[in-house]
Amino acid sequence: MNIRPAEDRDRPVIAEIHARSWQENYRDYLSEDLLDNQLSGMMAERWRNAEIGRQDIVLVAEDDRVQGFVAVWDEEMPYIDNLHVRSEGRSKGIGRKLLAAAARAAKANGRKGIWLHVVVGNDRARSLYTRLGGAPDGIEDKDLYGTMVPNERIIWRDIDILVEQSN
Repeated sequence: MNIRPAEDRDRPVIAEIHARSWQENYRDYLSEDLLDNQLSGMMAERWRNAEIGRQDIVLVAEDDRVQGFVAVWDEEMPYIDNLHVRSEGRSKGIGRKLLAAAARAAKANGRKGIWLHVVVGNDRARSLYTRLGGAPDGIEDKDLYGTMVPNERIIWRDIDILVEQSN
């Protein structure tokens, strides 16, 4: 499995993986119409137009094709906005490898911590993040295309913990 920086040519596949992941995992939270009829186009537009800053981190994991991606927006404490892996690639360590590479890149950018949101009820993802040393830090509603969905904030105040636990 190769982890590399995303290129412009990866944007359509990132959008496809992102939409498919939501379609598979967010049925309890988002409307059927949004998931089945609107989301693919919305994600395609989102990723086609996404401004990726110099210190933002967008990585893909690929073997014979792109299997997953991570997107981290550079802030005082970087925000892991997305981590998605194709369903057939889950439980194979791809998410862990993407998180490790993203944490190393954020650390190289001089960042000390990192955080993310996980949808409340996404126990599989939450379990991964806490196994990797992430600490729960409260629940807040997040607007997902017009639907308020409870999300738990997971934080690594010391980014080295994520780097070490992910390897």
